[in-house]
Amino acid sequence: MNLEWYYTFIVVAKYENYRKAADELFITQTSVFNHIKNLENLLKLKLFEAKGRNIVLTDDGKFFYSIAVKTISTYEKGIYEMKNSKKKYSFRLNVVVTSYIASYLMPKFLPIFFEVAPNIDISISVMDDHIPQAIGENTYHIGIDRKLPNTDKVIYKNVCEGKIKLIVPNVEANKYLKNEIDFFRKYRILSGNHPSYWTGLIDKIYEIVPEADITKISSVHVTESLIKADQGISYLPIYIFKNSVNKDILIIESKLIEDPISFTYVIWKKDNSEIKLFLELFTQFIKNEQN
Repeated sequence: MNLEWYYTFIVVAKYENYRKAADELFITQTSVFNHIKNLENLLKLKLFEAKGRNIVLTDDGKFFYSIAVKTISTYEKGIYEMKNSKKKYSFRLNVVVTSYIASYLMPKFLPIFFEVAPNIDISISVMDDHIPQAIGENTYHIGIDRKLPNTDKVIYKNVCEGKIKLIVPNVEANKYLKNEIDFFRKYRILSGNHPSYWTGLIDKIYEIVPEADITKISSVHVTESLIKADQGISYLPIYIFKNSVNKDILIIESKLIEDPISFTYVIWKKDNSEIKLFLELFTQFIKNEQN
């Protein structure tokens, strides 16, 4: 049995397309095709059949899919346990966070957690939607989201992100602009990088500058890059720029629009000492970041 054939089968089943599977696996289409043929010869089963220009799973293929997934899962779990058998971890803490949290908070927070709790093995997964549901289904121990949980199956607390400010490009011409109206008229406003405060903020901007050009960019990282490239302005948490030299941006004190506030929600379902420690450390970390 060649596990590589199993991996290839799972990816081909995902796309029902040899070319897309080859792209994901970084191998040639010929190799993908040969892996599937070798697996079919081993099993003496037909796993795929042609349907127009595409391929689809046969009934045998659908039945074998769950077997393949389970086989790979068992293998990977065994490898993980073997590699960590010599490490004296007392608990594995599974945490899921949004891509924003993963990019801007986890790199700063995790070293603190590692130092305080070296005996806890922590796993970080990234998911931008349905985090409360995943916690409710016990897929993860802890979730960190920027959306208010809409389920009563979990416990949560909100943690203030700190100050939100208007961030603009640091170019010579902008030193002569007087207030946010000047910036709203000059630049495209990059909205949508937080799920809570932008709806009300957009209404306020249009009240002041009806002709404002507003574009939705959900990624904070992309928004930050566009601002530094003199391609727009946005409201962002200022702790993103804490302890770093950013010659390409300016933080503007708003005069006409009240700076929005937002919250990060820490979500969990069950209490144990490891979860309580994580919550305590993360809450203190956020508090320190605000100062």
